[in-house]
Amino acid sequence: MGKVLLIDGNSLMHRAYHAIPSLSTREGLPTNAVFGFTNMLFKVLAEEKPDRVAVAFDKGRITFRHDTLETYKASRPATPEELRPQFPLLKDVLQAARIPFFEVDGYEADDIIGALATQAEQKDLDVIILTGDKDTLQLVSPRVRVLITRKGISELEPYDEEKIVARYGLAPALLADLKGLAGDQSDNIPGIPGIGPKTAAEFLQRFGTLEDVLEHADELPPRA
Repeated sequence: MGKVLLIDGNSLMHRAYHAIPSLSTREGLPTNAVFGFTNMLFKVLAEEKPDRVAVAFDKGRITFRHDTLETYKASRPATPEELRPQFPLLKDVLQAARIPFFEVDGYEADDIIGALATQAEQKDLDVIILTGDKDTLQLVSPRVRVLITRKGISELEPYDEEKIVARYGLAPALLADLKGLAGDQSDNIPGIPGIGPKTAAEFLQRFGTLEDVLEHADELPPRA
């Protein structure tokens, strides 16, 4: 038995960058994101006391999802220039702290987190995911909890299965189907015209999965 903490490095760095006022070394190297990240890391380590820790990073902007949707995340702004040099600095900090980090060509940090969380569950380990990306809520299970950053990085909102069902009316595994129907503006993913999150949730509650909804398309009321 044990507990694993998995951290979305890109998400927390972006959050910290925008939450912490500008800081830099004597040589002018920006450090505010690294400062905010490490403060949050030490806080969660102290509170959760995990047995294992790992950090995942995006590697480049192009992923396997672009093979299906070229405009995936096309509306996302570029990484701020003062944030770019802080990623190598953070990796130096993680190496000094002996915290492993992972990045894989063509994949995002949350893909890596999903793979690591699944492996941990198979080994009967409890998992905590620290991120600002609610896409990871689909990973929640009896052994997986998610801590979502709020108000920059000053607050964390915990999610377990019960909270997700209460908030969305769906099991965590159906949250991906919810986005498949309603789309996701933040990732530039189109949904079905006329179907928003509330309607999508109602359809999934009624029929089951996304595939089940599509099979019963002739039973659905017409959408504008």
